[in-house]
Amino acid sequence: MKIPFFRAAISMRLLFPFVFLSLAIPSAAQETASGAVAASAEGPNTETLTQEDSTQGDPAQGDPAQGDRAEPEIADEQELAAPEEPEKEVAPSPPATLAEAVERAGKLSGELEAQPIAVVQGFLDSYVSMIETELTELESIEATPASSPERERESEVRADVQTLISAADDLVNSLSKAGADVEATRIRLNAAREATAKISTTEAGTLTRSSAIALEKEVLKARLRPMNLELVQEELDVWLALLEATCAEISAKEIAGLQSSDDGQARFNEQAVLLRGQRGRLIERVNIVISALEKKGGDGASSKAYVSSVVATPPITGVNAAITSFTAWLSSPDGGVAIGLRLLRALATILVAFVLSRIAGKITKRAMNRVGGSSALLRQFVISTVEKGLVLIGLLVALSVLGVNMAPMVAAIGAAGLVLGLALQGTLGNLASGLMIMVFRPFDVEDIVDTAGAFGRVMGMTLMTTTIRTMDNRTIHVPNGMVWGDVITNVTANQTRRVDMVFGIGYGCDFARAREVLIEILNAHDKVLDDPEPNVRVHELGDSSVNLITRPWVKTTDYWDVFWDVTETVKRRFDEEGIQIPFPQRDVHLFSEGAIAPPLGSAETT
Repeated sequence: MKIPFFRAAISMRLLFPFVFLSLAIPSAAQETASGAVAASAEGPNTETLTQEDSTQGDPAQGDPAQGDRAEPEIADEQELAAPEEPEKEVAPSPPATLAEAVERAGKLSGELEAQPIAVVQGFLDSYVSMIETELTELESIEATPASSPERERESEVRADVQTLISAADDLVNSLSKAGADVEATRIRLNAAREATAKISTTEAGTLTRSSAIALEKEVLKARLRPMNLELVQEELDVWLALLEATCAEISAKEIAGLQSSDDGQARFNEQAVLLRGQRGRLIERVNIVISALEKKGGDGASSKAYVSSVVATPPITGVNAAITSFTAWLSSPDGGVAIGLRLLRALATILVAFVLSRIAGKITKRAMNRVGGSSALLRQFVISTVEKGLVLIGLLVALSVLGVNMAPMVAAIGAAGLVLGLALQGTLGNLASGLMIMVFRPFDVEDIVDTAGAFGRVMGMTLMTTTIRTMDNRTIHVPNGMVWGDVITNVTANQTRRVDMVFGIGYGCDFARAREVLIEILNAHDKVLDDPEPNVRVHELGDSSVNLITRPWVKTTDYWDVFWDVTETVKRRFDEEGIQIPFPQRDVHLFSEGAIAPPLGSAETT
C-alpha cells in the first residue's frame, strides 16, 4: 500500500511545474497587453520599457522558447485592445504682430466661431495688450513738436488703435454672450477709446469727442469772438485734428465692414452709423471755427475743402447689413432720433404759430373795431396780415429748427429783388392800388359798386384783387389796378336814395288827374320817406305821350322794393282811372308826285 502512494506523490511532483506554467502564461500575456496599451498612449519608448519590465517581472519567463511563443499572441491582443485615436483639430493662435492683428480684425467673427471660451479669451488678451502698446506710442508721438516727422504717423497709429478697439469690442461681446465676465476688459477698452480721442486745445484744456459735440454752438461762438487770428487758427487746428481722428475711426469701421461677412458688415456698419452722426455734429462746430477764422482775415478754403471731402458713405451690400444700418441710424442720437426730435419741434412750432395767429387775429379785430372810421376792408386786411404774418414767421422758425440755413435764402431774395420787381411790375401795381383803396376807402365790404365793367356787391378785397358778386350771383375778381384806375360808382355809399321813374300818358288824358293819382300812390306807400318830399311833375311832352317824372326818396335798402311796387300800382290805378298809357306812334302823310302839299290842319291832310 505504501509503494503506490509513493509513486503517486512522485507523479504529482512531476506534473506540478507543467500546471504552474499553464496558469502563468495567460496571466503574463494579459499583463503584457495592458502594458502595451498604456505604452501606446505614452509613446514608443514607454511601450518598449513596459514590455521589457513585464517580461523581466514574469516568473514564468525562465523558458526562452516559451517566451518566443507568447510574443505573437501578445502583439495580436495589443492590436485589438488599442483604439484608433481621432485626429485633433488645431485651435487658431492669436496674432503675433500688429500688422497681422489689423489684418485679421475684420475676420475674427468667422475665425473664432464655435471656438472654446479660452481661445477667444486668448485673442482678447492679445488685442488688449497691443492696444495698450499702441496707446503708449501714440502718447509719445503727441508729446513731440508739431513739426516733428513723428507727427506724420499719428493718424496711422490712431487708425490702427481704433481698428484694434473695434475688434476687441466684438470679442468682448462674444464672450459676454457666452457668459464670461468681461466687465473689467470693457472698462479698459472704454478708457482706451477715450484716450485715443483726447487732443490738447488752447481753450478747453483737454477736448474729447464727447465734450466737443456736447459744446453748445453759441458757447463756442462766444469763446471765439475775443480771439485774435493766431488763436483762432490754433483752435481750428485742434478741431480739425479731432475731426481727422473721428474720420479715421469711421474709416477703420468701414474697412472692417467691407472685409467681413454679411453679419460682420452689419455690425461694423451699425458702429459706423453712430460715428457718422458724431462726425456731423463735429463738422457743424468746425464750420463755426472756420467762419470765425475768415471773419478775422484768415484763409479757411483748405479747411472747407477737407471738411467737404471727408463726408462720404460707402455702399452697403447685403440685406441684413442694410437693415441693420438703417435701424442703427433710426436709433442713433445723431441720426433718426435727432431728425425725429427736429420734426417734432418743427411741428410744435407751426402749431404754436397757428394758435398764436388766431389769438392775435381776435385781439386785432377787437382793437380795430374800437378804432372809429376804419373800413371793413382795412380791418380785414390788418387782421389777415397779422394772422398770416405770424404763420409765416412760424414756418421760418420751423425751417430753422429743421436745420435749414435761412441766410442764403434771404440773400438770394434780396439779390433777385430788381429782377422780381421788373417781372412783377403789374402785381406790385395791384399791391399799391390795394393799399390806396384801403387808405382812401371809396367803397367797403357789402357796398354795391359799378367799376371796371363790373356791377355788384363787394365781398372782399386782398392786396391784389377785389371780389365782386353780381346781382345774378356771379363772382368777379377784378385786379386792384383796374379798380383804382377806373371810375368807381358806389351805389350804397349813402343811407338814402332817390328813385327816378317816368310815366307817360296820352295827350287826350287829364294830366292833372294823373299827377294826383301818382301823389296818392307815393303817399300810401310805407317805405317812401316824407323828408325829402316826393316830387311829381310834368317833365316832357314826348312824341307819343306826356311824360310825368315821379321821384320819391327811400332808404337805400328799400330802393328796388319801392321801384317795383310803385310801377305795379301805377298801372293798376291808371287802368281804373281810364288814363291811357299810349303806345309809341308816328303819323305818315302821303303826297302824289308833282302835287303841292296842302297846309297842315286842312281837311285834305286829316
